[in-house]
Amino acid sequence: MNKNILLFGPIGDFGGRELESGFVASILSTKYNVAICSSGTISKKSQAFAFDKNLKVFSVKQLLFDEYWVLKLLAYISFFKNFFKGEINSYVNSAIAKRFLSYDKKTRIILENLITDYDAIFVVAQLSSGLVSDAIKIAKRKNKKVLFRTTGTITFSDFDFINSVDYFIHHSINNSSRLEENKNHNHNYTIIDQCAYNEIDLFEIPTSDKKIFKFLILSRLSPEKGVQEIIDFFLRVCSENDILFIAGNGVLERDLKIKFKDLKNIKFLGFVKSSDLSALFEIIDCLIIPSPEESGPLVGIEAMCAGKIIISTKVGAMQERMIGSLNDYWFDNNNFESFRKVFFDVKKLNVMQIKKTSVSLKEKYKMEYSIHEISKKYLNIVDKVLYPCE
Repeated sequence: MNKNILLFGPIGDFGGRELESGFVASILSTKYNVAICSSGTISKKSQAFAFDKNLKVFSVKQLLFDEYWVLKLLAYISFFKNFFKGEINSYVNSAIAKRFLSYDKKTRIILENLITDYDAIFVVAQLSSGLVSDAIKIAKRKNKKVLFRTTGTITFSDFDFINSVDYFIHHSINNSSRLEENKNHNHNYTIIDQCAYNEIDLFEIPTSDKKIFKFLILSRLSPEKGVQEIIDFFLRVCSENDILFIAGNGVLERDLKIKFKDLKNIKFLGFVKSSDLSALFEIIDCLIIPSPEESGPLVGIEAMCAGKIIISTKVGAMQERMIGSLNDYWFDNNNFESFRKVFFDVKKLNVMQIKKTSVSLKEKYKMEYSIHEISKKYLNIVDKVLYPCE
């Protein structure tokens, strides 16, 4: 009989965690009975459904909504007061519920009953994510296995549940080392990086064989991503024919569009759907990754699959990914001189150098980061945890 696995974490509607959760669930579903439980708010529009429309998905809030009529009543009142915005069950954690109706206690009861039905929980979250600690402690008390796929950059690791996790799965050695530094932890882990979910379309893009003029930043447009600084740097070094495409949305989108609206070297594309990503990569020559903190990022893997040269900060898993390729173009975060240098290093490449680098990136992706390779790694580690004696 197949064992039951519960993926758990703050899985919402849109983002890298949602795609990764859906992807992992689809892989594990080939061998196990899998469900996803969000500790936040999730709807039928979630990207967690991108790989399996029939995936069993629910949330802690939905379970609370269904179980306790008084929370349901309060949720409906809040839903009406907020003009029917969002999911009704997302309103169960009202201030009244938390103050007068033992909301936290009810949540723990829901988790106790839920985790009882599963052989393992597979957490997809940051270490500090809400309800993660509670879920892990309940799981261990019930002798359930716990796997933890860390998302985001680990900045603080002194949590009391670390030793209760059977196996951590990190994107990079860079991230795993943040836990290794704490000698109080028994930290069993493996490294499983990301893959390009649309790899078939990206891999079909021909290897690059022309000089570099078209650059791309694909990122959420928020202050911590370093996008505005790189636009400013780019404008100080670009030639008349160079173009920087900005793909993504976020809190800075409006201000950036206003600031750079009259500049022909900067083109804003807005949010780009995953189905349109290969078309975008086909027209650009070079990806720029400006962020100071990332666990991946996923766009770096996608660029490798497409064979596009990458200029990047030494963020997340990027340095490990480039080992063995000919792509060695780095700059320091928010440092104009280092960006200027690497920009002109890339601009000076001849067509043959560009093509060789493009080929090396595609080959590295195919050998280590393809969906096939990443899927095998997930299944192997889950098998190892659930069947340790085999």
